[in-house]
Amino acid sequence: MQSKNVLTIMMAVAMLLPAGLVPVASAQDRDRDRDQLKTQQQIQDKDKLQTKDQLQEKDRIKEQERVRERERERTREQTRIERPEKPQHERAERPERGGR
Repeated sequence: MQSKNVLTIMMAVAMLLPAGLVPVASAQDRDRDRDQLKTQQQIQDKDKLQTKDQLQEKDRIKEQERVRERERERTREQTRIERPEKPQHERAERPERGGR
């Protein structure tokens, strides 16, 4: 009967032993998962910053283009003021080119 009790105790210990190891492995898994999550968040934050920088750069380029267009328009206006177009009757007539 004593061997039966020993077997029962050994079976109980064997059944509890893997259960005791699982929480240790789970804690390691949680630590690993937490570290992976932190790494993913850092990557996402970096991507957000890059995207934000890219958008700011695009906005800056668009603004530069608007400024250049305004300057071109001012130059055109000044040219028109300095050299007004000749009236229609003062323009030199060009001879028509015919295929004959």
